[in-house]
Amino acid sequence: MDTDLIIVSGIVILMLSIPSAVSAFAEGRGPWVALVVVILGFAVVGYGWKHHPVEMTLAEVPHTIYRVLARVIP
Repeated sequence: MDTDLIIVSGIVILMLSIPSAVSAFAEGRGPWVALVVVILGFAVVGYGWKHHPVEMTLAEVPHTIYRVLARVIP
């Protein structure tokens, strides 16, 4: 699997944790599921970042997202 795709998948997982956290706070319960999803998202992004063939900087992340979107959208 391509590391760009892994990084973007981790970012999507991180974004999916936001509604879960908001929902938990609105209902007055602890955001445990959101916390687990955040940890999973950071682990996926970290794995993709570490195994990327070229050293990546934070400024290259938008370009990575655009490359993955360009492959997905014909």
